[in-house]
Amino acid sequence: MAKPTLSVNLETLERLREGQPWGDFANNIGIDAGTISRIRHGLSRPGPRFIAAVVTAYPVRMEDLVTVEAA
Repeated sequence: MAKPTLSVNLETLERLREGQPWGDFANNIGIDAGTISRIRHGLSRPGPRFIAAVVTAYPVRMEDLVTVEAA
């Protein structure tokens, strides 16, 4: 049986970024820009550190940032 996983809501991430370069967004949340790139392109899944960094730095609820998907 496949385990569920998380995916990031790209529309929410774009809205939070507000047109700033991804490198600046990464610096604002304290996450490596490469990690954000991998999450945006579906090569990595958002983990607890990424989720906590975003919801701490920006006015967004966790349930608006990520969704649970069946793997």
